[in-house]
Amino acid sequence: MKVLDTILAVLLGLSPIIAFTLLFNWLRRSAKRLHPREDGNTLEFFVAPGMRILINLVLLSLGAFTILVLSLGGDGWYAGFLPLGVLLAILLLKPRAVVVEQHGIRQHRWIRGDREIAWNDIAWMRRGVNSGTTYVKSKQGGRPVLFSPLLAGQSRFEREVRSHAPTCDEIDEG
Repeated sequence: MKVLDTILAVLLGLSPIIAFTLLFNWLRRSAKRLHPREDGNTLEFFVAPGMRILINLVLLSLGAFTILVLSLGGDGWYAGFLPLGVLLAILLLKPRAVVVEQHGIRQHRWIRGDREIAWNDIAWMRRGVNSGTTYVKSKQGGRPVLFSPLLAGQSRFEREVRSHAPTCDEIDEG
């Protein structure tokens, strides 16, 4: 009976993590079924609404937890650095919208200016095996445009790149 109680306690402890993982995977799959916003010749591939809500809830919870830790101030104010660091990491790594225009691809960025690649400057496009992210690299070098699987319409984005830049290397898993 003691073993059964231990297994039950472990499962109850892991249940929030399991639930969060299942929710995340469901939202990721639902993003694939969404269509980008169309405005004339411009397509905007946005963060899926469910994922945006989930990210904002996590950010709100981390903000409240940081305030709680700082207000209790047990071991000093530096205890708030851990939740603040996680909060900052989420803000910096949050997926950003990608826009396909007549001239090329543009990705919004939070800190610096938008990342832009003209159609004739695309060197290659690859999809990461583990992450599912589509990378589009410029012949000019620099950081590639990252198309997160949390954005709407990933397969449509890849078709658009292939049709506008047929000379770029085909999608290569890896």
